[in-house]
Amino acid sequence: MRIKPIFGLMAAAALALSACSSSTPTSTGEAPATSGGDTTAKIKVAYVPTTGTNPFWQAVGEGLQQAVDANGNAEIVTVDPNGDQDLMNTQVETLVTQGIDVLVIAPYDTTGVKAALETAAKANVPVVNIDTPVKDQDLVLSVVASDNKKAGQLVAEDMMSKLDKGSKIAILHCPQGQACIDRLDGFKEASGDYFTFADPYDGKGDITTGMELTDNILQSDPDIKAIFGINDPMALGAVKSLEAHPDIKGVLVYGVDGSPDAKKAIEAGTMTGTGAQSPINMGKTAGETAFKILAGETVDHNIVIDVFFIGKDNLSQYSIDGWQ
Repeated sequence: MRIKPIFGLMAAAALALSACSSSTPTSTGEAPATSGGDTTAKIKVAYVPTTGTNPFWQAVGEGLQQAVDANGNAEIVTVDPNGDQDLMNTQVETLVTQGIDVLVIAPYDTTGVKAALETAAKANVPVVNIDTPVKDQDLVLSVVASDNKKAGQLVAEDMMSKLDKGSKIAILHCPQGQACIDRLDGFKEASGDYFTFADPYDGKGDITTGMELTDNILQSDPDIKAIFGINDPMALGAVKSLEAHPDIKGVLVYGVDGSPDAKKAIEAGTMTGTGAQSPINMGKTAGETAFKILAGETVDHNIVIDVFFIGKDNLSQYSIDGWQ
């Protein structure tokens, strides 16, 4: 994947680049004009994921690169906020100062990202919001996201088919992200009063925290019958914890993403299922949307990427090693 970290560029060269927008972006999809009428300069697409270490965001970047390659006159510059919204806001400010044409961003905190969005708006840089919808929708032109509520519903439906009513389950949540909130809402809407819930846990969206929290859950609440990680890294953390406690058997583990590692765990029988997303398609769609905006085309404000459930029964229909 040929994504260029912008902070590796020489400062003088970076400062010579200027944002190409000349009108304030609005939710109508109205496009900014290119900077200085220079049609030879490559379009700078800034990609700011929640974190660069999650394979999901790497796959989104691959899809974005496909759209950039198809354009033929664009390149990606990227940063890694590492799940730190304050750092993300600072990085966006630097990107805008150095010169970008469009911002493709996935916030860690849907409210806290407002400072970054305002920075882009002041510089007339249009914003495409991916995966996790921001609270301030008037500051983005388009939201390209999975049907996260449906992902939670699919997990609930499969879990209910495998557990008795009243079973106690634990949720490894990440309440800062709207996508995660939507997944849990979808799960609870589908399950109603079917399950008993343990106290909520903030798994921070990562595998290490998911593993540590699951260790605590298994020690403090032996009645837990299932663990739902709001994303696959947290679910895989639960898998690692359970592997370290071979005496504890029969606890179901679910995630959301459809990552290769999750599918390998499903194949091995250590994970039950995942609400699968298509991050490559999401990234490609976000890139295509960004180029439409820059070309002056009107785009849909909400673009939904469908999701589906992957479990042991249908695993053979999908590639284990790659994303769908």
